[in-house]
Amino acid sequence: MSEFLRKIWLPLVMFIITFLYWHYTKTFNYWKKKGVFYFEPIIFFGNIKDRILFRKAFHQFWLDTYKSMKGHKFAGFYEGRRATLVVLDPDIIKSVLIRDFSHFMDRPTLQLRYPLIQRQLLNLKGQEWKKVRSMLTPAFTSGKLKAMEVLLQQCGKQVKQYLNKVTDGNDGATLEMKEFYGHFTMDVIATAAFGVQTDSLQNPDSEFVKFASRFNDFSRFERFMIFFVLIFIPQFAKYLPITFFNMEVMNFLASVVRDTIQHREIRNEKRNDFLQLMLDVNEESKAKEKIGEGDSNSPSVMDETTIIAQSVLFLVAGFETSSTLLTFASYELALNKEIQERLREEIRLTLEKHGETNMYEAIQDMPYLDMVLNEALRKHPPLARIDRSCTDDYTIPGTSITIEKGINVTIPVLGIHYDPEYYPEPEKFIPERFSPDEKSKRSPYLFLPFGAGPRNCIGLRFAMLSTKIAMIYLFKDFEINTCEKTQIPYNYSKFSMLLKAEKGIWLKIKPL
Repeated sequence: MSEFLRKIWLPLVMFIITFLYWHYTKTFNYWKKKGVFYFEPIIFFGNIKDRILFRKAFHQFWLDTYKSMKGHKFAGFYEGRRATLVVLDPDIIKSVLIRDFSHFMDRPTLQLRYPLIQRQLLNLKGQEWKKVRSMLTPAFTSGKLKAMEVLLQQCGKQVKQYLNKVTDGNDGATLEMKEFYGHFTMDVIATAAFGVQTDSLQNPDSEFVKFASRFNDFSRFERFMIFFVLIFIPQFAKYLPITFFNMEVMNFLASVVRDTIQHREIRNEKRNDFLQLMLDVNEESKAKEKIGEGDSNSPSVMDETTIIAQSVLFLVAGFETSSTLLTFASYELALNKEIQERLREEIRLTLEKHGETNMYEAIQDMPYLDMVLNEALRKHPPLARIDRSCTDDYTIPGTSITIEKGINVTIPVLGIHYDPEYYPEPEKFIPERFSPDEKSKRSPYLFLPFGAGPRNCIGLRFAMLSTKIAMIYLFKDFEINTCEKTQIPYNYSKFSMLLKAEKGIWLKIKPL
């Protein structure tokens, strides 16, 4: 080493360390300058040390964070070096999600290099999102959902047939409920979004089931690396070979959709499913453009890649949401037998009135089923928080505080759902909280399992319809109880950002 290098290497190293420290911590005075309540961040971690080190589960972390911020309408927060505004006040939540939606149109998603991920509605931004959303919305009208009733009922009947088989001649069957309901949800999504008829409970080795069930199959190390990129270097995500989903599975699902589309075109076949509705919308858009009725400055964006991306999103979003809701609704009903009996009575009486062939109409006449599922969503929302990205400088209502474009805004859903100010005795399972009278006493922005406003979950009504059909087929003829493997109370898994029980949800199902 030359004399010159020996003299400068230590100052150079110190300079680099100092620069990195300055660069990493320069955002740490953001909320202080704004005069916003915040917790002092820690170098590298910000305010999420317990999450980065997996000391707390994601849901537990945000429940505790909400409690520590209680008393403030909003608070400053740091995820790594990234400044985030946490909103607790229902009126400001309304402003973010609805009243001032134009300032918060986008979600703070990573820009990845895979089109099948980037073209998903969840990841689209601005006017591109707006157009695709408007083209997809007609697929979820009451009439379209009713037309899919036969497909969903077939999946419900498969659940009943399987339970008849495994409980026949014995004292019932002990099942891990997330896995059990995962099969039902897989069948629903396969038929509705991919045009594939499956019976995954009876035939778990089918090619579609084996591939699709692995869509989020990652090791803990891979999950950590995704989390690391998301928090610390999101700007580099599009240059890195990372994805939230197994790309082998993504490519398989894409091939299934392409084959189904080609099959229908060749045979001129149509089917009452989500995939067909997208194809029809696409054809209508092309026809309008051909005769000059479309917007020449905004051509059709429902190309094949976009259609396939939405089918994949249907699996990604729908699988976890529906199977999680069914799992934890069953858990609560096993712990609360009187509620289970009342629900069963409503199901039986309503089906006697309408008949099973008119399931869609019958479901509209089951208010207690709706209350039970809403209370399950209150206690066990699949996501602990929902996020928006500020797309234009915004002054927080009632203040002189302005947040700049690019700042993330987080709404701590789970904390709000467990706030005793809004839900007395929040640990108790009380479906009557969602009776019309009780709901009228609360702001609608205190119940946000699927978000709210223009960017809420587009598949909400479909998810609730399929969930209710599964509940009807199960609770009409079967009883659910706790067993020796049931964890009461359950603990959140520390290695999932979605709601997941550490040891699973094990329950016993008995025929009546």
